[in-house]
Amino acid sequence: MSREIVFVTGSPSASSRSSFVAALVAERAKRAGFAVRVFALRDFDPSDLLLGQPTGATTKAFVEAVTGSAAIVLSTPVYKATYSGALKSIVDLIPPDALVGKPALGIATTRLDAHGLEADRAYRALFAFFRARPVDGLVVLDDELQWSDGQGTLTPAAHERLETVARELVEVSGEKTRAPALA
Repeated sequence: MSREIVFVTGSPSASSRSSFVAALVAERAKRAGFAVRVFALRDFDPSDLLLGQPTGATTKAFVEAVTGSAAIVLSTPVYKATYSGALKSIVDLIPPDALVGKPALGIATTRLDAHGLEADRAYRALFAFFRARPVDGLVVLDDELQWSDGQGTLTPAAHERLETVARELVEVSGEKTRAPALA
């Protein structure tokens, strides 16, 4: 079984809050012995995303990575009270059975708590479609993240939530990758 966790960041910005939070979770996964593969919106050929055609090299590598992964993490800024359309266009490339039983974590950064709750609900519905195993979502409010020049610091409360979610992701991903005991 794979010991790789795929991270997908759906922000158009090269240095975004949601990508920063995802990187913090990815660092915890690496420390726990997982390989991490990150795909960002800007890595994809726009025509592949717009047309939903997995024909480009990055798109093919993405589908292979997701299909073979131990888990997936989606991270997005909240737009219109849910995950970004750009993230959705990337997710649309994932085959319907690629995430069955795999741990799946949704991360959102937002200004409003209510929008974070909506993004979490949207992630849960998405993960249910894929028959993935959802990990408690992580929502970080803008006022919980001190941000300057692409660098950030979380408040203690947000940091604690991140540590809890990262620990759960690593634990359930580790369960998924353990070899079954021989009888």
